[in-house]
Amino acid sequence: MIVELEQLTFRHLLQRSFREYGALPAVASVDEEPITYHQLKARIEETMALLMSCEVKPGDRVVILGDNSPNWVVAYLAITSMGAVAVPILTGFPEEDTRHIIRHSEAVAVFVSGKMRSKIEELEHSELRTLISLEDWSIEEAVQERTFLLGKETLFRPAELKSLPLPAAIAAVEADPPQEDDLAVIIYTSGTTGHSKGVMLTQRNIIYDVVHALERFPLSPSDRFLSILPLAHSYEATGGLLAPLATGVSIYYLKGLPTPAKLLAAMSSVHPTGVLTVPLVVDKIYRKKIVPQIQSKRVLNTLYRRPVFRKRLHRMAGKKLIHSFGGKLRFFMFGGAALNPDTETFLIDAGISYSSGYGMTETSPIMTINPFGSVKMGSCGKAIPGIAMAIQHPDPQTGIGEIIVQGDIVMQGYLKNPAATREVLLDSGWLRTGDLGFFDEEGYLFIKGRSKNVIVGPSGENIYPEVVEQELSQSPYIQEALVQMEKKRLVARVYLDYDFIDQKFSLNSLEPQEAELRLAAILEQVRAETNGRLPSFSRLQTLIIHPEPFEKTPTNKIKRHLYYSADQ
Repeated sequence: MIVELEQLTFRHLLQRSFREYGALPAVASVDEEPITYHQLKARIEETMALLMSCEVKPGDRVVILGDNSPNWVVAYLAITSMGAVAVPILTGFPEEDTRHIIRHSEAVAVFVSGKMRSKIEELEHSELRTLISLEDWSIEEAVQERTFLLGKETLFRPAELKSLPLPAAIAAVEADPPQEDDLAVIIYTSGTTGHSKGVMLTQRNIIYDVVHALERFPLSPSDRFLSILPLAHSYEATGGLLAPLATGVSIYYLKGLPTPAKLLAAMSSVHPTGVLTVPLVVDKIYRKKIVPQIQSKRVLNTLYRRPVFRKRLHRMAGKKLIHSFGGKLRFFMFGGAALNPDTETFLIDAGISYSSGYGMTETSPIMTINPFGSVKMGSCGKAIPGIAMAIQHPDPQTGIGEIIVQGDIVMQGYLKNPAATREVLLDSGWLRTGDLGFFDEEGYLFIKGRSKNVIVGPSGENIYPEVVEQELSQSPYIQEALVQMEKKRLVARVYLDYDFIDQKFSLNSLEPQEAELRLAAILEQVRAETNGRLPSFSRLQTLIIHPEPFEKTPTNKIKRHLYYSADQ
C-alpha cells in the first residue's frame, strides 16, 4: 500500500489514519472490545494534556515500562505526537539496567505498570519527577532526591494532578508541532557483549521506514493483527504497530506472557489475518508437532522422503496449522533471525504465505523485506525503496563482506556515546551493520553472520558460527547451540530438548549408564547429520552438552562473550 504524507512525522501519519479509518476498530486487548481510531485519537490527546500538566515539554524524555497493552500504545503515540521523546524499555532488562537507562536518558517522567514498579524503587540521582500508572493513568507521588554541594533537596508532585484542558493542550502542539528532524525515540539495545547503547531515532527515521516498508507489505483495513512481540522492541513498534495503524488494521494484545496455550486461545478469539513473529515460534510448531506426527507412522515416514508425498503431507499439516491459528491467517512476517531451511520448505509446500526481513534498531529498523509472492528461500529479501545498501570489502571469491546501508532510516547516533557512533557511522553517511552477507544478481540479500563472530579455520577459511548453529537447530533434539573454536577444533555446545528426548526414548526409565550411552548416540547422530549439510572446513569435531539454557539478552540472543574460552 502507498501511504502519502505531507511530512514524515508521527502526527501526520496518525492524522491521516484518523481521517481515513476513524470508525474502524484500532487496538484492544484479546477478548475485550476494541477502541476505534476516533477513540484512539481522543485518548492520545487526553494523554498529551496529562503530560503537559506534568510539565513535560517537547524534547523531554519519557520512559514507557510495561507489557504490551492498548495503554502502552496510547502512551507511546502521545509522547511522540507532542514532540517529547519516547524511551521504551524492554521488561526483560534487569533492574540495574532499567535504572541506568532512566538516568542515562535523563527521563523526566515514566509510564509504568504495577508489575514493573519495583524495578525503579531504588532509583536515585535522576531527573525523574513524575510516575504515571499504565493501568489507570493515575499519577503517583514522585519523590526524587537530588544531590547538591550543600545537601539534598526533596521534590514532591501532587498525587492528584489535573490534566491541562484539552483545547489548550492541542493548541500548544499545533502551535509548535514536531518536525521531521526532531528526536522521537531512544531505544536501548540489548547487546550480546553486555553493553546497552541508546539509539537515537528521529521522526523522519521511523516514519520514512514505515511508509516505504508498506510498499512491500500487503496490509489493508480488513486485516487483524495479534501482537506477540514486545512493543519496546523496534521491530514490533514499527512493523507491528505503526505500519498496521497507517493502513487501518486492528491490533490485539495478549495479556501476560504468550504461553502456547494462551497463544492458541487468543488465535481462536481474534482470528488474525497477520502475525509478526520470530522464526522460533513456527520452528517449534514444525519440529515438535508436525515432524513427530509424521515420524511416528512408518508408512508416512517412508513417504515423507519423496518430494511429491512430502508436499502433500505438508499441505495437510499446513491446513491444520492455519485452523489452529484461527482459520483466517493470510501471512506470517518473520524477523529477528533466519528461518531454518526445513521450516521454510514446510511453509512453501503448505501454501502458507510468509515473508522475512532484515533490520536493526539503528535503521528504524527495517532494511529489507522478501517480496510477498516472490520470496526467495534463504534470503531476507530486497532493500525497501529509497535506501541504498552495499557490501563493503567483499571477498573476491564469495562476494561476502560487511553490509552497509545509507538513507533516511539511519539513526542519528548513540546517545552520549560519540566513540561508539564513530565506529559504525562512516563520514560518507553509510552505517556499518556489523553483519556479513552478499547480494545475488536480483538484489536479494543473504546473511551469513556477525563479523565479530567469524571463526578463521586452519586453512584460512571463514567459518560462520550462526550458519552451523542454524543447521544444528534443525534437529528436534537441540534447543540451543553455540559454535566455537576450542584448541583448534570446531565444537558446539548444545542445550538439549530433554522433554522431547524423554518422550521418544523414555530416558528417565533407563539406567544411568544406559541413558548416558543413549545421549552420546543422539549427539553423534546430530553431529553426523549436521556435518552432512556443511562444507568440509566447517564440520564439527565434537558436540558438548550444555547443562542449562544459555544466558540471553532480553531479545533472546545468546550472550556469546560469556562462553568464550581462553584459547579462542
